[in-house]
Amino acid sequence: MNVMRWVVLGLSAAAMAGGVLIMTGYLVPRHAIFSDQTNIAFGVVIFLYGLYRFVITFYRRPRP
Repeated sequence: MNVMRWVVLGLSAAAMAGGVLIMTGYLVPRHAIFSDQTNIAFGVVIFLYGLYRFVITFYRRPRP
């Protein structure tokens, strides 16, 4: 069970990094139909979801 916790923590950290990359424009193609404001909003949502999963997984007590 401990391995699964580390996997979830790693994936949530990757989601946070992906959200930052989307906000900065590195992960979005130049010819995308989205505006800059849409990219920022989408990046913030992904970052916050990754942060939520990280905090919940980090502070959750292990099941017996």
